[in-house]
Amino acid sequence: MTSYTKMMNNFLASGPNTYTSSLPETWKQGRTAFGGITSALLLTAILNDHDDLPPLRTMQINFIGPAIDELTVTSKILRRGKNNVTLRAELDSAAGAGTHGYFTFGVQRELDMVMDYPLKENIKRPEQIEPYELATGAPNFLVNFDRRWVSGPKFFEQSDDPDMLIWTRLTDPESWDKGLLPLIVLADAPPAAFGTISGVRALSSMNWNVNFLTDDFSTEDGWWLMRSATRFIRDGYSSQLIQVWNSDGRRVMDAAQHIAIFQ
Repeated sequence: MTSYTKMMNNFLASGPNTYTSSLPETWKQGRTAFGGITSALLLTAILNDHDDLPPLRTMQINFIGPAIDELTVTSKILRRGKNNVTLRAELDSAAGAGTHGYFTFGVQRELDMVMDYPLKENIKRPEQIEPYELATGAPNFLVNFDRRWVSGPKFFEQSDDPDMLIWTRLTDPESWDKGLLPLIVLADAPPAAFGTISGVRALSSMNWNVNFLTDDFSTEDGWWLMRSATRFIRDGYSSQLIQVWNSDGRRVMDAAQHIAIFQ
C-alpha cells in the first residue's frame, strides 16, 4: 500500500515546474485516480513552486476525464494582483486531460464586521464510535480512510434523507499534522446520492467548488467532521453539498459538487 506521505514525497521529488507520479492501485477509483488525491497533487505542485502565496481562499476543480498510469502536473500564474493571486494547475495522463483546477489565494483584510458559523457542539467524538467497515468490492482508495459514522445513511443504504455526518482521517499517521493538503484528499468524499438510489452502477464527479473559511487547518489527531448531503437529483445528475469542521467544532470549509449518476 502506498501511503499518502510516500506518494507526496515521491511527487515532490520529481519537480519543480513539472511533476510526475505513478498511480498506485490503492489510490484508484475504478481505473482512474481518486479525485481527492489528484486535486491535492495540483495544489501541492503550486505550493512547492510558489512559496510567497497568501492563504488559499477558493478552488474550482474540473474532473475532465480519467487519470491513469503516469500522472503529470504543471501550473501557471494567471494573475497576481494587489490582494489576490490566481493560478491554474493541470493534471493529465495517457488518457488525455484529467483533473484541472483554478486556485485563488488572498491576503487578509480587516473589515468593520465579522460573521461566523456557530461552533458545532454535542457531537460524539471519533474514539467513541466504532470504525466503519468497508463492504466487499468498495473502491480501492477507501482503504486510505478511517471513518466513524455519526449520523445518516451509510453507503449503499436506501434513504429518503441522504444527509451524512462522518468523522474521517487518513490512515497514514504522518499526515495527521499536515493541515490543508490531507483535508483536500478527504473532503472529496463519495456523494450521498449513494444512500438514495437503487441500482447505481457508478458516480462520476464533474466539478468541485470549495470555499476555505480559515487559514488555520489544524485538528486533533487528523480528525475532520464532514457533512455530505444531497438535495437535488434529476436527469442523471446530482448537486452535492459538503461542510467540514475541525476537532474543535469550527467550520473550515464549504463546498459543492456536481456529479453524473450511471445506472
